[in-house]
Amino acid sequence: MARHKLFPIPLLGQGTAEVESLPSYLLRSAYSHGTSIGILTMVIQKLVADKNPPNYRALGGSSGVETLSRVNRYTLLLRDYLTSLTGQDMSCKPLDFLHCMAYGISSEISGLRWCPECLEEMERLRSPIYFKQLWHMTTIHNCPIHRTPLIRNCWRCDSHQNSFKAAHPTGRCVECGATLFRRKVPLTQNDVRPSWQGISFDLIEIFERAARLDNTEYSYDKTIRFVRSLISPVAIEFHERDIIGRKLNHLFCEFNHKHPMFWRLTSLRRLAYFLNMSLFDLLSANKNGYRLSFPISDISEIPPQLRPRKKVKHNHKKIYQKLLSLLDKQKYPPSLKQLARMTKVSVGYLEYRFPSLVRKVVDEHQSCKHHQYLVRRYRAQTAALRFFIDERYASYNQSRKEAYRVLSKETRLPKWMLKDAIQIAYRTLN
Repeated sequence: MARHKLFPIPLLGQGTAEVESLPSYLLRSAYSHGTSIGILTMVIQKLVADKNPPNYRALGGSSGVETLSRVNRYTLLLRDYLTSLTGQDMSCKPLDFLHCMAYGISSEISGLRWCPECLEEMERLRSPIYFKQLWHMTTIHNCPIHRTPLIRNCWRCDSHQNSFKAAHPTGRCVECGATLFRRKVPLTQNDVRPSWQGISFDLIEIFERAARLDNTEYSYDKTIRFVRSLISPVAIEFHERDIIGRKLNHLFCEFNHKHPMFWRLTSLRRLAYFLNMSLFDLLSANKNGYRLSFPISDISEIPPQLRPRKKVKHNHKKIYQKLLSLLDKQKYPPSLKQLARMTKVSVGYLEYRFPSLVRKVVDEHQSCKHHQYLVRRYRAQTAALRFFIDERYASYNQSRKEAYRVLSKETRLPKWMLKDAIQIAYRTLN
């Protein structure tokens, strides 16, 4: 019998569209081993003794969960490590298929979301609770099974499930421990989306059909030849003066001249819609799936999520003057996100276009936050000392618990700051 260095915990939903995501598996594994995800990944690194490990130090919070749920060098190596250490198949075939056939698939994957109804069914059936990889896809907003909207916050404490502590089992909030089966706002009839209004059925179909594929059954080069063979004859059928014809010709020219490695998932979904075939048939080069039977005559027929986006043009001089004006009017230095929200531009635009101003804004905001922290710290220490030496507090019990009860109502300061100040004052005077 083979001996495994880690518990042989299987990847749930293997071979189906409901395959488990890597963050969910690590959360279950870390909880079973009685440790955190961070320590578990460090132990895995030591067990495999990789001399050239990927950088995992930045993992943590929402960015860490997103990194683990995507396809990159670290997650590919981590899945291989877990396969060898547990003896379980850790591959996610739908994700591998999308990563192989589309460019930049990681931009289509977000952090942890879940369907409370699915988690409740897992609990009722006494099966292990886990988060599906399908729930990480940004284009999927409703559960494919229950048609209810996915959520990302705990109903009790409103926190995101981005902690790596693994202090609670999967299906419970990482912060307060409440079950994730409930919703903060009860569902209404309008929240349940009918199946014919699903905007991501093509992506769900890929998860369903690619889960049963073998890696040798699809080829990127074969898909390139198949797509280009469809482009030329179909483009001729559309008139140049027609708005749809111009859109199609532009799209086909993009696919003809653009390097195939830069075909993004949105462009592939748009092309599959224009060709009236499923996205899976397009990517798997299935000629039987090609069924162009009618031309698209109205731009409104194209789903909003597939319409080409117009490039926003900014007047850089006006925006710069607006930034300076907003900074002069603010009482306290705003953060970069607040400034971008007030100017109605993105943070990335500000960082790219005005780097020197961004550094100044960030430095002033950090300096202001540090100053406010020192002021609150001084208030907490002063209030704690007064409680133990001032005569107006003589009638109260001179204990730390009583000091916190009284001063928390008077000062409204954070709990950790007030308790720390009371502890220092109590030890100093006694």
